[in-house]
Amino acid sequence: MGQLGAHVSIAGGVKNAPLNGEKIGCEAIQIFTKNQRQWNAKPYEKEEIEEYFNNLNKVKIKKVVAHTSYLINLASPTEEIFEKSIDALIDDLERCNSLKIPFTIIHPGSHLGEGVEKGIERIIIGIERVFEKVKRGAIALETVAGQGSNIGFKFEQLKKIMEGVKEKDRIFVCFDTAHAFEAGYDIKTQNGFKKVLDEFDKIIGIEKLCAFHLNDSKTPLGSNVDRHENIGKGFLGLEPFKFLVNNKEFKEHPMILETPGGDEMYIEDLKTLNLLKSLIDD
Repeated sequence: MGQLGAHVSIAGGVKNAPLNGEKIGCEAIQIFTKNQRQWNAKPYEKEEIEEYFNNLNKVKIKKVVAHTSYLINLASPTEEIFEKSIDALIDDLERCNSLKIPFTIIHPGSHLGEGVEKGIERIIIGIERVFEKVKRGAIALETVAGQGSNIGFKFEQLKKIMEGVKEKDRIFVCFDTAHAFEAGYDIKTQNGFKKVLDEFDKIIGIEKLCAFHLNDSKTPLGSNVDRHENIGKGFLGLEPFKFLVNNKEFKEHPMILETPGGDEMYIEDLKTLNLLKSLIDD
């Protein structure tokens, strides 16, 4: 089932995001809360927040989630980047609270040669500092492909981060289909996907899965190379997406496209997913 949608632009202001999502047929949208190429941005004006909610009320979008800037690296061994990352994540979470967005999705971080264990320690410290400063809102750790020194390509790594965070009710996981496949989780078939979700449940707990990124993969199983492809055009094919969009367990979960080609291809990918939604096996 799921609430299908895509990552949409906030060009011209965050107020435009709901309208941008409506144009391409989204039930759910993902946004950057500010320009993701910059560490800092001016606070929202009161009028912009009001316009955002006015526009959201005009459309049929049911779920809005946020994604943090790619500049953020909570695992960074460089103190300046670590501190900037904490400040940026605090700002993101505060912006989410202003827009009543329940969580922001974050790539856990890259240890840059310092090792996974040290990287995980830094991530935990960073999240704890963010939660101390911002008392509301949640973070969803994204499953990553395992490229370079990225952390979060094994469920066990995500579990370790989550176990280290005191406020367990504020930390979740966003499952990226391309990243999981590229990290070595074989979700190409329905049975394979079920096994991977069972593994996730045993290690982390399925109740901690709060969102999906729906992306096909340009690279094969276990490549550790992060390359998104349009739905059905990559190494995953259509079967895992048919299974996911028809899974009643996730009927309320936002399922967000991050596929290449901009709005034109988002429209095509959403058509494909909605067609798969109608093909329920008896």
